Amino acid sequence: MPLLLRLNDVIALYLFRLACLLIFGMVVLVNYDVIARNLDLPPAFWAVSTVEYTMLFVTFLCLPYLVLTRGHVCVEILLTYMPAKLRKLWELGLHIISALVCFYLMAQSAELFWKVWLDGSYEIRTYDMPMWALYATMPIGFGFGGLQFLAFLVKGESFFGASPEAHAGL
Repeated sequence: MPLLLRLNDVIALYLFRLACLLIFGMVVLVNYDVIARNLDLPPAFWAVSTVEYTMLFVTFLCLPYLVLTRGHVCVEILLTYMPAKLRKLWELGLHIISALVCFYLMAQSAELFWKVWLDGSYEIRTYDMPMWALYATMPIGFGFGGLQFLAFLVKGESFFGASPEAHAGL
């Protein structure tokens, strides 16, 4: 089991690194677009659409890593004042519910992905983007995010109540 947990963590890290590369690409593209407009260079008319699509991809590629590093926002005020046994039970329920929500959204987005893959739909904007490409990162992010929530249970850890240093380095 530890090998599967490490593999899940490695996948989360590589998805995060891919998202970082996409963010770098967005920065380069936006800078080029601004510079091109000011220096009368050929504009990148497709830049805005590309950045919008990339932001969608980045959102879902980062999800598993944010769960792993406890980088998502959560409010722990109720947990803070609960007795230890009730808190442990409550956290168990929250981990399971969080994982189930992720798996449900993974299934829904995978169904949409498959539907648009089969019917060949396109998003028509500055350039034609296959709809399946827009949905491609959603089931991946939600699936591995759900696995990360379950991994906390297997490791005997909690997404909640960690030290401030554990919350994505903040």
